[in-house]
Amino acid sequence: MRKTLVFKSNGKPRKTSVKTWADRQKAAGVRLELSQHKPRNHWKKMVDGKYHYFKHPITKAGYESALREWLNLKAEMDLEKPYLALIQHHIDIFKAVQNYFDHAVEQTTKEKKMAQQVDQFINWLETAFDDPDQYIPEVDPSTSLTQDEIDEFEIVKPDISPEENNFRWAVMSALRGKSELADNIVRRFFGEDHIGTLTFQLPEEWKEKTEFTESPEKLPQTVGYWAEDFLNLKGAKADNNQLTTTTARDSREKLKKFRIWIGDKTPITNITSETLKQFYLHLLQQDFNNKQNYFNYSKSFIRYAWREDACNLENLPKNIDDRGTFSFRGTTKKQQTKNRLKELWTKEDFKKVIAKNSTISERYQCWILLMLNCGYTQTDLNELKRDEVDLKTGRIIRCRTKAENYSNAPIVNYKLWNVTLELLKKEMKRSTDPVYALQATKGARLIKEEIKKDSSGKFIATKHDNTSRGWQKIRKEAGLDKILKYIRKTGATTIKSESKHKSEERLYLGHTPDNMADLHYNIMEGQVYKPLDEAIGFLGKQFGLK
Repeated sequence: MRKTLVFKSNGKPRKTSVKTWADRQKAAGVRLELSQHKPRNHWKKMVDGKYHYFKHPITKAGYESALREWLNLKAEMDLEKPYLALIQHHIDIFKAVQNYFDHAVEQTTKEKKMAQQVDQFINWLETAFDDPDQYIPEVDPSTSLTQDEIDEFEIVKPDISPEENNFRWAVMSALRGKSELADNIVRRFFGEDHIGTLTFQLPEEWKEKTEFTESPEKLPQTVGYWAEDFLNLKGAKADNNQLTTTTARDSREKLKKFRIWIGDKTPITNITSETLKQFYLHLLQQDFNNKQNYFNYSKSFIRYAWREDACNLENLPKNIDDRGTFSFRGTTKKQQTKNRLKELWTKEDFKKVIAKNSTISERYQCWILLMLNCGYTQTDLNELKRDEVDLKTGRIIRCRTKAENYSNAPIVNYKLWNVTLELLKKEMKRSTDPVYALQATKGARLIKEEIKKDSSGKFIATKHDNTSRGWQKIRKEAGLDKILKYIRKTGATTIKSESKHKSEERLYLGHTPDNMADLHYNIMEGQVYKPLDEAIGFLGKQFGLK
């Protein structure tokens, strides 16, 4: 590793190390599976108090090679643990049976029931593999059986290990009520070469049935697997500019509540009409907002899983389109108004922002006034381009980024107040970006969004909002308890409160006016939508801004 010689304030030399790829990942908040071992310039992993070393360099390519080596080692170590080799042996056997039923053209009612029981049993095995301590309790070896049980299961004297004995009893419990499966494949539960042992094999009849059936790897049939499949599709679309990074990131957050409630290990086939009803009742008891959005997103996911051929969710819940039953009312309009008014900015708040002795930087003063003047969010500030600003006439002419994909989205002509214009001129002069009008400190974008794959191939969308992050500290120093996102609501509420300008609220927010026939202006000919100018002028007077 290259060393650089630097000096302390007292003149004595001090050795420092150049940052490695792993150091940079740590600084960026990326959590790696392996740790770096700098003295040898390779990777290490501690397991049960013992270090395992992987002799690959501390680079991105080296990490990927070391990670593959670790995962292979981990798989070998896992199978050495109690029960895991037993469980994997049974999963492999019953996957062959599952695959046979997947390829069967015609099935009797009994065979269909048996196929369903095989799916359920494999789901139980896979769940037990993840947490054997929970699903395979220890059993007293001297546990006695009734004569009925001995006769029913054709029990012979067991000559097996304690682990096999415990696993056998757990299997018996998991197969309770699955008579078709037990009668045809696992009739005898005790004895050599029977269910629960490492030597267990299918009966000859089933060996013949499954021998010539191709056995492609069966995809996991859990909620967690298909949720990640659904979200990875969103991530891939965002990675190819078919969706915004924000939409991909929000998708994960919106689906998270359903996943936590139902459990990622729950079989996807467990989703029924009752599932939707119970999730709706769960949401009703929560105190957060946007419950309808969370509920609708769970339905979108369920529809996606149902449409996938490889997913075993064959029946769409019958009540999935029942909007009348599954609706959410927010707080009363009176309560909503009361709550919102507490969050809105006041004239005194804006005075603090632009006061001569203000502790708020001119950069933030500019951003805050633009948000009020033009009904902008932090994203609008981030996307504001130089060619959308006319400094000579003091106007911003643009379509909001969020509305660009709509055919009838308006291009809005905003008249800037003098104080906003002067601050904007300074910020555009400071900005070194040839395209965008505004920058954060050190030339950074106001908002940085990106989507990338993690080490497991999962798409992860991230967002760093430099405007909000910096504001948390600044507002405390300035004695302001307001947050930035309510500036836009403040402007819209103020305009709407004046009956003369009420119809301009939607255009101020960058939305399509209620009546497109009322929108009489032509940007190419330099005409201005005068009612909006008047509304912005009224807004400025209300807050002492000109």
